[in-house]
Amino acid sequence: MKEYQIIPSMNGIPLEGQFARSWRSRILLLAGVLLGVTMVWTPQAEAGSVGWSSIKITESGFDFGGEGFVAGAPTKSGYLAWDLNDGKLKPALHGHLHLKDVRDLCARMRLDYYSITHIFLTTKYGGQVCADNDKRHEWDVNLAPYESNKIGKVKVSIEKLTAKKDWTIVGSETVNLSTVHDKVKITEDGFDFGGEAFALGAPTNAGDVAWSWSNGQVTPHLTGVLHINNAAGACARMKLDYFQEDGTRLAEEFGGKVCAPDNQHHSWTVDLMPFSDGKLESIKVSIQTLAADGQWRTIGTETSWYVYHAATVALCGGGGGCLANQFPLGVEVK
Repeated sequence: MKEYQIIPSMNGIPLEGQFARSWRSRILLLAGVLLGVTMVWTPQAEAGSVGWSSIKITESGFDFGGEGFVAGAPTKSGYLAWDLNDGKLKPALHGHLHLKDVRDLCARMRLDYYSITHIFLTTKYGGQVCADNDKRHEWDVNLAPYESNKIGKVKVSIEKLTAKKDWTIVGSETVNLSTVHDKVKITEDGFDFGGEAFALGAPTNAGDVAWSWSNGQVTPHLTGVLHINNAAGACARMKLDYFQEDGTRLAEEFGGKVCAPDNQHHSWTVDLMPFSDGKLESIKVSIQTLAADGQWRTIGTETSWYVYHAATVALCGGGGGCLANQFPLGVEVK
């Protein structure tokens, strides 16, 4: 088995990154087809993560991506994990830096951090590595040197050391933390939450939780349709419970009361975004019905997660949206 060098630390401090862990394991087949995902990589992690963005930089002699290398370039991508802890993002870069046909030249990784409104925050660097001949050399990259509640975009670059001992960028890729979408459907006897279409006594598709991040605040936005069918005189409402990592409930919010005048199918649009918090990690979406004693009782619940805690996470495109459905253990992006 081939052994790889680890990029050295800066100022004696290891530049370690943490790949996200996820709470539950759901397979995202569609994204796998569109993005060419294969099950070969199994990163581990300590911190919770919102998702990850694929990164590949290919320049003459200097490349960043996965471990495989064919025809002068990496065959796979590396990734930037969007780790989140206590209201601060700590993007973690993972992959491999390749040097080939660049005898006596040196390189390093560079991370430029920006806010969600494109304001520059800071720049951090990986350690310097050098090629002593024209053979291909490869180093593992695990960098997570900066955290902030203002991060919204990261520019990942390879730099080379010039003959004048100046560092210059040879290639870059910029990725954004975008809105994460999670599907929610609740089906109970006579009471359902999901999409608008309704057939065979239930919604045919799901509602949506759009999770957004801005200036240290996490905001879930629930949209969909509440259905009452064959329940004359029954009343219902939506309930949202907000939780942080340790299970502490931060808040509870309620949608408006709706009632069915007869046994026909009736539906009402749901659009709720009443609460934000920096420590928010998940919400419970519930349908409640009004009992004869005047008390509201929960009859069905579904949980939506923003921060995951296991070995797989959501996939965020390079500037595109994030998909909260997850890949199986052992994922590498082509």
